[in-house]
Amino acid sequence: MVKKFVIWDSWIDTSEWETFIEEDKLLNPEFYKGRDPEEAAYEAVCDMNQVYLEDERNNLNIQLSHPILILADLGLWNGRRQGYKVIDSGNIKDILYSQSDGECKWYCNGYDICCDECHHDGTNHYIYREIRNEDNIDNFLDRIYDGEKITRRTINYYTRSIAKDIGSVYGICNK
Repeated sequence: MVKKFVIWDSWIDTSEWETFIEEDKLLNPEFYKGRDPEEAAYEAVCDMNQVYLEDERNNLNIQLSHPILILADLGLWNGRRQGYKVIDSGNIKDILYSQSDGECKWYCNGYDICCDECHHDGTNHYIYREIRNEDNIDNFLDRIYDGEKITRRTINYYTRSIAKDIGSVYGICNK
């Protein structure tokens, strides 16, 4: 088990960014000139948060031996569905991309690396795991596609958690 931690969160609470905003106003006065102060500050914070996301992609440029499987619990307009996607690159940095314009948060729940992605139809929940053996993964993927109930034991058989790989980058655990 790995300590719980957040990798990156798109949710912006400007009160948590007050020091940054004050410094940014001094460094970039033209950006704020003639604009609504709250809107300008929010835009500046959002821009910086995107820079932080790119920093995390650089931090997590870790090549695994096998592709990464995304196990998905999707909130769709017509209810919840399970699904999957394979990140063939096997590079951990490639998990930090979203298909949604909504809010998203990547984190470790203590066992796995996860993402909650909010969008206009609901919330998608993702779990990212490295495929153990590409030769026998199709059977597992067929079971997911067919909507079969998947147990933790089955997930662990076909995949492995990448939480320790990521936690070691942040000094949260030993690899």
